[in-house]
Amino acid sequence: MSRWRRVVRRELARFEEQTGSDVVELGDFLDQSRAVFVAEFPDNDHVDAKVRQVLQQLRDRGEVDFLDDAGRYRIRDLGTDRAADVDEVTPDYTAAEYETVVGARSIPAAFRAHVLDRYGHRCPVSGVDHDRLLDVAHVLPWSGFPDHRTDPRNVLPLSRTHHAAFDAGLFTLDTDYRLQLDPDFETESDVLRRTLVERADERVEVDVASDYLDRHNRRLDWW
Repeated sequence: MSRWRRVVRRELARFEEQTGSDVVELGDFLDQSRAVFVAEFPDNDHVDAKVRQVLQQLRDRGEVDFLDDAGRYRIRDLGTDRAADVDEVTPDYTAAEYETVVGARSIPAAFRAHVLDRYGHRCPVSGVDHDRLLDVAHVLPWSGFPDHRTDPRNVLPLSRTHHAAFDAGLFTLDTDYRLQLDPDFETESDVLRRTLVERADERVEVDVASDYLDRHNRRLDWW
């Protein structure tokens, strides 16, 4: 199956779960998931165009309906495994705002400062130590667990790239706080190799509730 189609299907399912609607506005979908696509396909410079192409493929397969010229789609029946799927030439398209959405939902500045202080203003996975490049990432998602949005043991500071990769399910931490990767994860990026691939099964120093990680990991399709 085309890896692009698999990722777009997964993000469409996530969008439907978070919004409670099977109607997808293309702009909203890209705003929510662009950073995920960029993290999954770092060599693709035209993510938005690629996403549009994949949506057309899903429409041709009867998995989504095209509603109007404004870029609205209705999710019908997202396939999970199609033997006939073959990777096509990849037109590029973008999806953004996993991190930006969190910022737009306005985490209190004092809480963000508290989280950064707890971790020495450093991403525990990548080592990035510049405040402007760090996000407050949630283990139990913002949308589904409002009572845990400002729970210190539900968050950790991640670089923007690693935040997107975590939200995309490319890596996680097990309940022993060891870094685990999606078995299908592939990258040519030196940064991702050094900070994720070469650290696989390495213990990461974080102060996150292990039961939150367990709940998070049970939602991953590869866990």
